[in-house]
Amino acid sequence: FFFPPHPATPDPLWSRGLGDVYKRQFQKLIMLPGPTNVPIEVTQAMVAPSIGHRTKDFSSMMEEMIRKGKILFECEEDIIHLSASGTAAVEASITNILRKDDKAIVTVCGEFGGRVSEQIASVGATPIELVADYGDFPSLSDFERALEKNPDAKAAYIVTNETSSGAMCHWLKEAGDLTSKYGTFLVADAVSNWGADKMPLEDYNIDFIATGSQKACAAPPGLAMIALSKRYKEQMMNDPQKLHFLNLPRFIKMSDKVKQTPFTPCLPVYFALNKAYDIMIEEGMENRYVRHQVCGKAFYDAFEAMGLQLFGAPEARSNTVISIAYPKGIDDKEFRGSLAKNYGVVVAGGFGEMVGKIFRVGSLGMINSFYVLTTISSIANNLNRLGFKANTDAAINAALKNLSKL
Repeated sequence: FFFPPHPATPDPLWSRGLGDVYKRQFQKLIMLPGPTNVPIEVTQAMVAPSIGHRTKDFSSMMEEMIRKGKILFECEEDIIHLSASGTAAVEASITNILRKDDKAIVTVCGEFGGRVSEQIASVGATPIELVADYGDFPSLSDFERALEKNPDAKAAYIVTNETSSGAMCHWLKEAGDLTSKYGTFLVADAVSNWGADKMPLEDYNIDFIATGSQKACAAPPGLAMIALSKRYKEQMMNDPQKLHFLNLPRFIKMSDKVKQTPFTPCLPVYFALNKAYDIMIEEGMENRYVRHQVCGKAFYDAFEAMGLQLFGAPEARSNTVISIAYPKGIDDKEFRGSLAKNYGVVVAGGFGEMVGKIFRVGSLGMINSFYVLTTISSIANNLNRLGFKANTDAAINAALKNLSKL
């Protein structure tokens, strides 16, 4: 629910200096690349009575979540749920399969691609980096050449949506065809766009998808989800690494045996994600993909019509992380701070070398016409207040042209 920051009409409580009553009610619009806004049904699911994680109650819920996850990820192998951030799922994809002196191809066009490369090197493997500038993405031809030059590469890691810059991989299916040809494992770091962009694991020949509950699923932070191919699972089970918490074979064996986790799970977020899965299935994945594409395009067209400069290469733009260059004279902290304080809309700043140069709008999860139009009008009004002449009417009209498709 969305409450105004102050009462619409004079109120005795407000006049007596008790405005904090209303401030506590004020729910901001979280337009970040994650965490995102959470449906009230999902939030309410977290307040269910606690259950023992070594009971049939938990086993039944976990079995249900695995069944739903297999529908959503479009795979045959059981989904693994880690009580951790999406970063843990990405790290598990590296530590469970790579060994010293292995080679691994990795896309690097921002902060998170760089982190994957560092993690590959940390296990003694050699990262073969496909580098692109912030806002751009390596090409499919770059990827194919890397496979041709390194046919012995054990895995290829694609950050499918570079959250730090708003650059997206638009050739994931073709990448799966290539890695299948070379016998290379394809790992998708899809933390900020799984559930928003199409990536059926088996149809795209993906071997490992890593994502998190707080992004396009529209659930609270706290769970990392992993989908595996049969090939990746067999390799990992037959040659297990000496790991503790991120020991995926341990999770698989425990799940196969009693549908439980080897370590204490984050129960409230399990309840929430289980409900979020229901909402995703009810909407249908194809409908979700269309909704995210339409809303992303609405943002891009609106910001251009407003008079702002879009950041990054047009052919690499993300559907879920909309990156905008700051106009001259607009300070990052002042813009985002006043946007949150005066309009109740929270957006992200730049990341890494882009700090102070861009702001990022999350267009994922619950995103719909209300969120898009509220965010656009708030940003336009705030920019006008700060001295930039934003064309609000043109921006709203550009957004509405796209949103009429929903």
